[in-house]
Amino acid sequence: MDDLLAPRRPVFDARISLATAVHAQPGVYALLLGSGTSTAAGVPTGWGVVTALVAKVAAAAGEAMPTDADIEKWWTEHGDGAPLGYSALLESLASTPAARRALLASFFEPTPEERLQGIKVPGAAHRAIAALVARGAVRVIITTNFDRLIEQALEAEGIFPQVIASPAAIEGMEPLPHARCTVIKLHGDYARTDQLNTVEELSVYSAPWQRLLERVLDEYGLIVNGWSGDWDHGLVAALEGTRSRRYPLFWASRGELGQIAKRLVAQHRAHVITGAAAEQFFPDLVNRLEALDDLADPPLTKAMAVARLKRLLPDPVKHIEVADLFDTEIRRLRDYLRAMPPAPPAPDPATLQRAHDDVRARCDTLMRLLAHGVYLDRDRQHTALWVRVIEQLMRARRRPEGEPDPRWANLQHYPALLALKTASLAAVACYHDDVLLRLLRRPTWRIRAGNGHRPVAAMDALHDCRVLDFDTVNAFPRWQGVTWQYPQSRLLREDTLSVLLPLVGDEDSFLQLYHRTEYRTALAQSLFGVGDGLGPAPGGFAVDSQWAADGTLYWEADFRENADRDIWERTPLGRRDGEAYGRRLAVLAEQLRTAGHRPPAD
Repeated sequence: MDDLLAPRRPVFDARISLATAVHAQPGVYALLLGSGTSTAAGVPTGWGVVTALVAKVAAAAGEAMPTDADIEKWWTEHGDGAPLGYSALLESLASTPAARRALLASFFEPTPEERLQGIKVPGAAHRAIAALVARGAVRVIITTNFDRLIEQALEAEGIFPQVIASPAAIEGMEPLPHARCTVIKLHGDYARTDQLNTVEELSVYSAPWQRLLERVLDEYGLIVNGWSGDWDHGLVAALEGTRSRRYPLFWASRGELGQIAKRLVAQHRAHVITGAAAEQFFPDLVNRLEALDDLADPPLTKAMAVARLKRLLPDPVKHIEVADLFDTEIRRLRDYLRAMPPAPPAPDPATLQRAHDDVRARCDTLMRLLAHGVYLDRDRQHTALWVRVIEQLMRARRRPEGEPDPRWANLQHYPALLALKTASLAAVACYHDDVLLRLLRRPTWRIRAGNGHRPVAAMDALHDCRVLDFDTVNAFPRWQGVTWQYPQSRLLREDTLSVLLPLVGDEDSFLQLYHRTEYRTALAQSLFGVGDGLGPAPGGFAVDSQWAADGTLYWEADFRENADRDIWERTPLGRRDGEAYGRRLAVLAEQLRTAGHRPPAD
C-alpha cells in the first residue's frame, strides 16, 4: 500500500517535458526571473546594491564599513530613521533624479573595460530568452531585477518590448495577448526611485500590481529561474493564492530549493529542474525547441512550402506542381473539418475562442502560400487557382446534422474566410483590383433558398458578419474586456497580420492595406449585393476617426485617387465621366454610416 501512495518518479527529465510543452503551445508560458538570471552577467542583486550604497554612506561619514550581518543595525543607528532601502539611501546621497541615475549607473551600466570583458551586458541567458521571444515561444516576462539586460537582448533581436515598471504604467498598457512581448518589472527599474527593496515593501503589492499578477498566474504557465522566494513575500503570496493552474509550473534552480520554494513546488505540483543555472538552462531550452522543429510541421514546413512556391511560380509549365502545393493543404483542412467534434452544450466565449484559434493555426501554411502566391503572380497566370482554392475551402464545410449551434457550425467556413481575406489583401497590395474582384465574385457556395439551393458569391457566403458572430467575438477573452465597434474586422485583422507583414514591411503599412482592402470589399458588396440584408461589411476603415469633417470617408478618397478606373468601370460603377462613381460611392458611404451604430469606436 505504501508503494501505491508514494510519489512516482517522472518518466522523463523535466527538461524534456518543458521543451515539448513550450513547443506545443508557443506563447502560453511566461517567465519569472529573479536575480540569479543576471548575476552571471556581473549585475549585483538589489540587496547587493543596497549594501554597496551603505558602504558609500559609511565611508563618507568616516565610519567603518559594517558587516552584512550588522548592516541593518548600522543603518538604524546612523540613518535617517527610514527603513533601509533605495528611497532612504538615494535621498541621502543624491537629491535629484539625474544625480540618482548617475549614482546607480555604475551598478548596472558597464564601463568600456567591463563591456570588453562581457560584464553587465546581456549574457547567454538573456540572449537565449530573446531567442525564445523571437520565435514566439514566450510573450510575457516577469522579473524582480532592476537591470535592463532583458530589454537590451530583446532590442538586439529587433524586438521592442512593452515594459511595465510601475503600477501607473499598467492602466495604459496594451493587453498581454496583443503585445509581442511584455516585460513586467515587478520591483521597478534601477533608474527610478520607487523600487521595492525592504521586507515591508516586498510584503504587499499595490492593487494594480496584484491584479496584473493574478491575471498572468491564472492565464499562463510559468517557468521560474533565478528566484528563491525568500524575500519577495508579496510574490510568494500571489503564487500561493493561485489555487489551480491552467498550465504547469516549471521551477529551474541552480542549487537546492529553499523551504519557501519547496512549499510552492508542492502546492502546484511543479516540475523541478535542479543544477540549472540560467546561462545553461535557457540556451538548452532553445536547443531542444530547435531539435523539435526538425520533427514538426511548423514552422519549418511553412518556410519550405513558401520557398518551393517561389521557385515554381515563374515557370509557366509548373502549374500542376503549384496546384499540388495548395491541394495538399486543402486536404489537410478538409480532413480536420470533417473530424471536428460536435459543438459542446452552450459553449462559452473561451471555448469558442480556443476553437477559432485552433482553426487559425491550422490554416497558417495555406494562408502564407496564398499571400505569396497572389502577391508574386504579377502576370496573373494563376488567378484561376486562387479562385479554386477559396471555392474548395467553402465546399470543405461539412453539412451540419440537426440544428447545431450556428457559431460552432460557422467555424467550418472560417478557413475559407481566412483564405479569401488573405488573398484579397495580397491582390490589393500588388494593385490587382481585377484579381480582387474575381476572388470576391467567382468562387460560389450554394445556400438554401426555399425548397432548393442557389449559388452565392464568396463575398456573400463569407461575409464577415455571416461567418463570425458579433457578440461572440466581442466576448473573446483575448480582448481582456475591451469591446470593439467591429469585432469581426478586428479579429480578421489580427489573424492576417503575421502572414502579410513579410510582404508589406511594417504594421502601419499593413493597417493601411487592410483598410484599403476592406473598403474595396465593401464597395463590391454594395455594387453586387449580398443576401439576408447584411449589406456591405463595415470595419475599422469606417470608424469615426476615418471620416473627414465634410462627411467624406478617407478610404473613399483613397479609392478615387488610386483605384484602377479601367477595372472598376467594367462593374456597375460604369461611366468615365465620374457621375456613376460619385453616385455609387455616396450610396456606399450612406450604408456604412447606417451600419456604424455600435459604440465604442475601434
